[in-house]
Amino acid sequence: MMKGMRLLIAAATGATLLVGGVHVSAANAATAGPDFSGAASSDAFIPLDKDVEVSVTLQLRDPGTVSAVSGDITPPGGAGRPVGFDFRPSGAAETALTGRFAIGKDDPAGSWRMNVKVTRDGATRDNVFELGVAARQGITDAVVRPNPVQLVKGKDVKVSVRAGVTGAASVSALLVNDETAETFDVGDLERGSDGYYRGVTYFSDDTGPGSWTLEVHATRGGQTLKGVASFTVKAPARGSSGKTRTRVTISAPAKAAKGRPVKVQGKVFRGSAAYPGKKLEVYFKAKGTKSYKLLGFARSNSSGRYVRTYTARKDGYFRVKAPGTARTRSSLSPQEFVDVRP
Repeated sequence: MMKGMRLLIAAATGATLLVGGVHVSAANAATAGPDFSGAASSDAFIPLDKDVEVSVTLQLRDPGTVSAVSGDITPPGGAGRPVGFDFRPSGAAETALTGRFAIGKDDPAGSWRMNVKVTRDGATRDNVFELGVAARQGITDAVVRPNPVQLVKGKDVKVSVRAGVTGAASVSALLVNDETAETFDVGDLERGSDGYYRGVTYFSDDTGPGSWTLEVHATRGGQTLKGVASFTVKAPARGSSGKTRTRVTISAPAKAAKGRPVKVQGKVFRGSAAYPGKKLEVYFKAKGTKSYKLLGFARSNSSGRYVRTYTARKDGYFRVKAPGTARTRSSLSPQEFVDVRP
C-alpha cells in the first residue's frame, strides 16, 4: 500500500474512516427450486455505512396458477429476514419475479440461504436457493507515476494513475493541487486483466508545482468510498511557455442500448471563458483495447458547447481533445465510460 494513503467514506453524513475489505464475487443461486426455471440472479453486497435494499430476480414458472409468493433470507450465523416480492398473476408460461431485502454494514459476506414459498391451488411449496453476497468495496492502494511529476517547458507530461479497488461498480480519479485546488479530472478508470484500475491525463508546463493529492472514488449501489494518496509536482527547469490554458468537459450516458444513439457533449474553455468555434477531436477506445481511435470532429458554438451523436456498438470510453495552437495549450477531457447493453 502506498505510504500515507487514507480511506474515507463519502456519504451524505460526511466522511468516516474505513478499513478496506476484500471483495467476494456475488454468485448466482445454485439449482433452481421446483417452481422456478434457471438460477436466481443478484448483485447483493455489503454496504459501506448504512442499510441498503438489494434485489434478486427469479423466473417463476406458470404464474397463472400461483396465488401468493413470499420468502425470507438468512445470512451465515444470523437470523432470517423477509424478502418482499412484486408478484402479479400472469397468463405467460414464465414471468420475471423480483424480490427485495435489506442488508446492513455489519452483515457478513458469503453464501446466504433464501427460501421462497410459492402457493398454487391452496398448497404451499418451499424453494431453497443459495445467494452469494459480496463484501463491501475496498481500495487497497493508489499511485501516480511518475512521482515526482517533472514538468517540461513547451511539453505536456503524461501522468498515469493506478488503483487497487475491489467490489466497486465504477472507479474514477481526480488529481488535486493541495495549495491552489487546481484539478485534473482523469474520469472513469479502466479495469485491466490484472485487476488494477488505470487512467491517464497530461500536465501542462504551467501546472502548479508542490504537493498534490490523488483522489480515487469507488462507487457501488449509490455509495462511494474515497481513497487519497499524495504525490509531488516539480516546476519546469526553464519556466513555462506562457500559452493560455484550455479545458474540455464531457458528458455521456452511463448505459446505452446497442444500436441506439449515444450523445457525447460538453463545453470547452479558453482560460476561464467559453471557447467558441473551437474544432475538437472526439476519440473512442473499446473496452479491453489499448488505444483510442479518432471518431470524428465537433465544433463548439458561441457558448463553447459541443455535441456529437454516435451509434452504440460496444462498451468503451470516450474522450474529447482540444488541439493546441500557437497561443493556446492542448487539453484532454476526462475519460467517460459507456456500458452498451444488448
